[in-house]
Amino acid sequence: SLLYTLPETSLPNYATNLKDKSSLVSSLYKVIQEPQSELLEPVCHQLFEFYRSGEEQLLQFTLQFLPELIWCYLAVSASRNVHSSGCIEALLLGVYNLVCI
Repeated sequence: SLLYTLPETSLPNYATNLKDKSSLVSSLYKVIQEPQSELLEPVCHQLFEFYRSGEEQLLQFTLQFLPELIWCYLAVSASRNVHSSGCIEALLLGVYNLVCI
């Protein structure tokens, strides 16, 4: 995971820079919208690590994707292709657990 390679003092700067990378945000939306993408699992994992870090900017970065993640999860679930939504489900449940439990 990327967060484990950054010194803790670098997290705030990294989080601020990440927010300003609109091409990255756009690319992540494309990955999320393609449930068959081989990139979806590592993207979901990294978004969860960002959220779990507790760094406010990284939390916000992850939260911007939640509506799209929920929409994609529901769409995939409705199509009965549950296998391809496992990493989205894990991310959503992980965020829920960190907030509510």
